This record gives sequence, structure tokens and C-alpha cells, in this order.
Amino acid sequence: MRFSAWVIFMSLRVLGVNASARTDGFTAELLDEVLEAARRRGAATERLDLVRYPFPFCVGNYSQDPTSCGPDTCVQGPWDGFGKIADKLIRADAVVFATPVYWFSVSARMKALLERMTSMENQGLLNLGKPMVLLAVAEEEGASQALSQMLLPLSYMGFVLAPLGLVYAHYRGAVSLKENTELMEDARIAGENLVLMAEKLRGTAFREPLPSYQYRLPRLPGVAAD
Repeated sequence: MRFSAWVIFMSLRVLGVNASARTDGFTAELLDEVLEAARRRGAATERLDLVRYPFPFCVGNYSQDPTSCGPDTCVQGPWDGFGKIADKLIRADAVVFATPVYWFSVSARMKALLERMTSMENQGLLNLGKPMVLLAVAEEEGASQALSQMLLPLSYMGFVLAPLGLVYAHYRGAVSLKENTELMEDARIAGENLVLMAEKLRGTAFREPLPSYQYRLPRLPGVAAD
């Protein structure tokens, strides 16, 4: 699915990341509601289903050679879908991260993505100040844990949570999440606030520290840390 509404000059780009194994499940349904609200606010939107971009686990380059851990050097080959994922994340003005809850946690795809995204903060915070919304969909319990497991690392990477940007659903016995009118309103509010926040923050230059690995490099006389 490509970004829509490119006819709007310089429209905000909102990327929705679906970390479910299903492209037509409850997680996708909730994500679509948020993206639809963002479109109504004038944003161009795209839904990225991770299942369509297979990628391997992080191989831990950061631990051995931090300078090799970047969004380009992280890509392990032409078969590694992370290259396209990283490009879409970096180009987006705002991101919606959506995961199903598996055993009180995020899905394996979401966890693997967060680990691979180390390459997007190690040599500079490439998503610094970028607004986000987080969604978690559970049959029973675990949604709050899943949200926190996304919120902490993504905040450390520089993402900023939009107002009322944490939305979770419990769907046990439901045929469609649209049966829950309060949940759908929460999703729409999150999508609208995401665009409003992105409009306010767009172009803002935030301060950031040196890449963390710089502090661990040996200091030799006459040799710069970089």
C-alpha cells in the first residue's frame, strides 16, 4: 500500500506499522481507524504490514563495532526487508505502532523491529521529535504491558507520544472492534491528535546528545573520538 493523497503539497506523512501476522485481523482494524482519522485531518497515510517485509533478527553489531550499526550497514542483504522498513520510518512525519498481544507481550515481529531500530538511534537519533501513537490489541490481558514495552524503547529513540496516544483493545467474543464505539472514538482522537502534534513539531530542531557509543571509544592523544 502506497502513501495516499500525494496531491496535497507537502502533506504530512503518517506511517502505520502493523506487527500482526494477519493483515485483516483486529490489530489491522484498529490501526486502520487511526489512519482514517489522520487522513481526514489532511495527512497522507500508509499501512506497513511487517509480515510483507520479512527481516532477520538483530545480529548485535552494536556490541562489537558500534560504528557499523547504522540504518544502511544494518541491512544484511537484498533479502532483508528492514532496509525498506527503515526508509519508510525515517521518511514518515509521524508513526502509529500497532501490535497484537501474545502472552502478555508484544508480538515477536514488533520486538524484532524494535531491536533492529537500534541502528536508527545509535549514530544519531534519526526519529528525534517524531510523534507516535501506540496500539495494543489483546484477547484478554496484557495490553498495558505491551504498550509499555513499546513506549520505553521508542521514547529513548526520540519518538514523542501524541496526546491520548495510547490505545488498547480487549476483543474477547467480539466479531469486530467497531462494535465498541468508545474504542473507535479513542482511535479517531489518537489519529487526529497525532496529525495536530506533527503539524506543530514539523521542522523543530531538538537537542540531542552525542551517540552513546562515542562515550565508550578509547581516548588516544591527538585522536578525535569520531
